[in-house]
Amino acid sequence: MSALFMTNQTGVFQSAIARGARALLATVLLCSLAPFASAAENPYATIENVSNQLLGVIRSEGQQVSSNPQGYYASVDRVLAPVVDFDFIARGVMGSYAKQATPAQRAKFSSTFRRDLVATFARGVATFGNMDVKVVNPGSTPSGNRVNVLQEVRSPEGLTKVSYTLVRNKSGQWKLINVILNGVNLGKTFRGQFSQAMQANGGDIDRVIASWSAADKVADGAR
Repeated sequence: MSALFMTNQTGVFQSAIARGARALLATVLLCSLAPFASAAENPYATIENVSNQLLGVIRSEGQQVSSNPQGYYASVDRVLAPVVDFDFIARGVMGSYAKQATPAQRAKFSSTFRRDLVATFARGVATFGNMDVKVVNPGSTPSGNRVNVLQEVRSPEGLTKVSYTLVRNKSGQWKLINVILNGVNLGKTFRGQFSQAMQANGGDIDRVIASWSAADKVADGAR
């Protein structure tokens, strides 16, 4: 996504979207309508534009993460919303349990997942406005409807390699549906955590949704 869906970096993944976050959506796993519209035909340009949009938000509002967190999170969400297919990602995280869930439960989880993911990412990248982000070997618009865009994110902590999976929808827009950070597949990580939560809660979807926290789930899975 992205294109098409971006945290204390002393551990392997301090909160797995934290580390990924800075990268993810130093793009991220996402753009203001004007740049997005012009980049919709090229997934490489989409990722690059989103990265620049996010870095702009981080530099101008990241310092407000303590004084006005909700305002800062909202700004990050506005950048990601046009590019990240949160509903698709959330349904994938639910896996086979999505078929058991009602439309209302799926919508509730998508909303919860999106809120926690954005907040975790935003907190993780709040102090990383000096990142250098580069799409590796950008190409022209692919003929197919699926593409992996590779990106390198350099920060004081080192190099983070990110792979974004994007798919082209019926409107011709590229949407981010998964992110792999330094070899860690976030989609699979979250799906495994959701499955474990369902088993631990006796298959009670409402209970799992109510207690879901992207930050905690990814951090636990990365330890």
